[in-house]
Amino acid sequence: MAFSDDTRQELARVIPSARCCRVAELSAFYELSGFLLGKHNQFLDFNTPSPFVARKILLLLKGLYPDLPTQVLMVRSRSRRSQVCTVRVLGRVPAGQVYQELKDQSVTGETGVPRRKCCRRAYLRGAFLSGGSITNPERTYHLEISTEQSRIAHKILETIISLGLEAGMTQRKGSLVVYMKDGGQIANLLSLMGAHSALLQFENVRVMKEMRNQVNRLVNCETANVDKTVKAALVQLEDIDLIDSVIGLEELPPKLREVARLRREYPYASLQEIGELMTPKMSKSGVNYRFRQIREKARQLDKLDPKY
Repeated sequence: MAFSDDTRQELARVIPSARCCRVAELSAFYELSGFLLGKHNQFLDFNTPSPFVARKILLLLKGLYPDLPTQVLMVRSRSRRSQVCTVRVLGRVPAGQVYQELKDQSVTGETGVPRRKCCRRAYLRGAFLSGGSITNPERTYHLEISTEQSRIAHKILETIISLGLEAGMTQRKGSLVVYMKDGGQIANLLSLMGAHSALLQFENVRVMKEMRNQVNRLVNCETANVDKTVKAALVQLEDIDLIDSVIGLEELPPKLREVARLRREYPYASLQEIGELMTPKMSKSGVNYRFRQIREKARQLDKLDPKY
């Protein structure tokens, strides 16, 4: 099963205990996929393609209004590749009662962000269950909630920001998409919504990816350093061979003759390793200075262009 489906099923099992949070979550379901229908507004519908989400909506309604008359409908397409589950509140008075409480919840700001933090978390959980998805973290980090309504998109965005998280918004095929792409930010949102199993799986993948990336960076860095060392050593050997063929290494000062001898004995050793082999030991910068002197001597003998 896809990671997004696993996350949605887990969130569908989260039933908040506080009445205000239940109302906030139901309001998200209504704003993203609900309708007040009928000539006399006698039907209040909540639509979802997921039976798990439909069950949750029904439980939220029954928890708020134990005697509420409801009906659950399921409509499948002719190809049976898609379905719509509808939880319907029956009757003008019951539908109006639920509708009015969803509209009267405590909010703040022009877009109607829930006032309480617990209600913001519940609202985002309902919004994600209605129009959200999350990409498998093995591929990339991406969570989004889409809606065709501009006001609702801005409400979702401001609700996320009000919880101290970062999100963006873009337009895609006539819909507005509120999205998050930072792994740490997505992990925090999963925690706030109550998707703790999904969060654990997400964090495990994230840690492994970061470890692999760190190892790759270290390997790449080490490979680059080795490559640089080998190229420098080959140039140094060319200089030493040139001096030896023209005047002989015996003509070099003892301090230069020693590093030339060690370079021939250890052709791929680093400057630091050459320094450790000398008597007395010498620093990396000291060894590099002596090789620069050898380089200058080779240039004088053959009029070479500088190579480093």
